Amino acid sequence: MNAPGPFPILRIFLRSMLIQGAWNYRGMQHLGFLWAQLPALPRAEAARRQALGRAFEFYNAHPYLCGYLLGAAARLEEEGQGEALARLKRAAIPPLGAVGDRLFWAGLKPLSGVLAVLALLPAARHPGGSLLLALGVGAALLATAAYNWAHLAWRWRALREGHRLGLGVSAAIRALASHPLVAGSSTALALAAGLALPMALPWAAGAGDQAGTGLFFVVALASWQLPARSWTLPLLLVALLAAWTL
Repeated sequence: MNAPGPFPILRIFLRSMLIQGAWNYRGMQHLGFLWAQLPALPRAEAARRQALGRAFEFYNAHPYLCGYLLGAAARLEEEGQGEALARLKRAAIPPLGAVGDRLFWAGLKPLSGVLAVLALLPAARHPGGSLLLALGVGAALLATAAYNWAHLAWRWRALREGHRLGLGVSAAIRALASHPLVAGSSTALALAAGLALPMALPWAAGAGDQAGTGLFFVVALASWQLPARSWTLPLLLVALLAAWTL
């Protein structure tokens, strides 16, 4: 096997940033997948034409996790097993979409936003504190940078792992569902939201610090159960009522 080396892999990685740039109803992300895969396609005309046809087939999964299939596709084309790509796509698309939505859209992305809110709340409660404001803005920027570092690092790791494993990447994709970060991000989001809610609502409603402190402990403790139980709406209503009445 002739490995493509760092430059083709880097080119695929950079191109994968635009995998949704030509989204359409026919193949959804297939044009972006094709464009990202171009650096890894065979140079011989006949083989390249066949590879283009395979890359053009339907593709739609979470954009941050496309590297698993792009890396595996590059490996398969190198080894002359490109015909297995369609089968691999069909098997991998559902778990990549489900895990990516849970990890990023429902976990790390809102978590970074809630952490940014938490960082800025002390400055909002005490408008005259320039130091609090500077610290809050810095922490909010840090939360944003941490999220972007996390998803970019995962995208690069996925591409490298997909290329290393080839067809074996299907097992790695199945294992994603049990990754600690997938479950842990939801729990962390629930806790962060539980911390932010009782701090924000009394301030917005003009309630006293005592009310805020009580809500802080109640909601923070209960937030650990938010992913497992349907407490979100009742807890929010109770917090709203308490913020306006205490």
